[in-house]
Amino acid sequence: MTVHLPNIGITGCERSKSLIEQYPQNIVGSFWIMCGYGFDFESEEIPDWWINLDSAQDIIDVFEEGYFDGGHNCPVYLGFCVLVVAEPSNPAHLSYIIEHLRMFEYEGIGLLRIMSRYNISTIVELCYPDDFLSHRYPTYKSLTKTLSNWSTDIWEDYCSYLMSVDGQRMFYDYCKKINAVKDEVKATVAKGDKPLIFTEGETDPIYIKTALELLGEKEILAQVDIEWVGASTGKGKSINTGEGGLKNTRDVLLSNPKLVTRKVLLLYDCDTDKSNEDHELLKIRKIPQQKNRKVKKGIENLFSDHLFTEEFYLPKTKYGDYGEKTKFKNFKK
Repeated sequence: MTVHLPNIGITGCERSKSLIEQYPQNIVGSFWIMCGYGFDFESEEIPDWWINLDSAQDIIDVFEEGYFDGGHNCPVYLGFCVLVVAEPSNPAHLSYIIEHLRMFEYEGIGLLRIMSRYNISTIVELCYPDDFLSHRYPTYKSLTKTLSNWSTDIWEDYCSYLMSVDGQRMFYDYCKKINAVKDEVKATVAKGDKPLIFTEGETDPIYIKTALELLGEKEILAQVDIEWVGASTGKGKSINTGEGGLKNTRDVLLSNPKLVTRKVLLLYDCDTDKSNEDHELLKIRKIPQQKNRKVKKGIENLFSDHLFTEEFYLPKTKYGDYGEKTKFKNFKK
């Protein structure tokens, strides 16, 4: 086990951001211990809304609804993200990148947006320092409850503790996902001989195929296969989707060139930071972004503004701890 500690007192998360962007396939998941420098159960309570969050997008949603307003007056505004990283040759060997951060756009929320894009597992940690110390060290009263004063040994023990208590399912899902990604890519590439286009989103092939039909380009449609890069796992969930899915697929195909038996195009959305790549049978391109459109991202950016009528924006309501009601509109593809 390798633990990379932050410079506690100076917040930021550039290490994790760059690591996820470049090596999403190696990220097992993350723990979010938002407890300042230590959580005092006698004077503070974990908000109910925090307890119910179970994904990066969930945390982003409550941020956009104003739940973190007030900065340090919010008990889960300041704390630590523990990023769990697996070694490619031996997934059982884990490293832990610990970031000290605040929950605002350029730190915690910015990191969560990247995690959401790559479907990184996010666990809102409810086992705070007091629990860990009391379970692990019978004489924990002699240890400081404040994380800023922990030794490297205690941090290493804490990371091991998090994985043993709450991370087993995370690791199982990671191993299952990695194997499923390889199997899915192999099966899709091998099942035909026509050029293959992989897209980020599940609805993208539907849009592209419909556009080709409406434009009278049925010959093109008959000459290529267009597939979503992801795979459904049932109950509305999926794996290897989005920008992260294309990145994983690229890595699988480049590391196993014998799998590429036909031309393959990985087609990224317009809002991704991706450059063109040309390999022997593998090409990577990004959809050109249309300026001054109502929709700024995704393949939907290609659509004219008049198509996005009110029927596609469904009203949604969320309630806060004190009964405050927030109404907003949620876009439904």
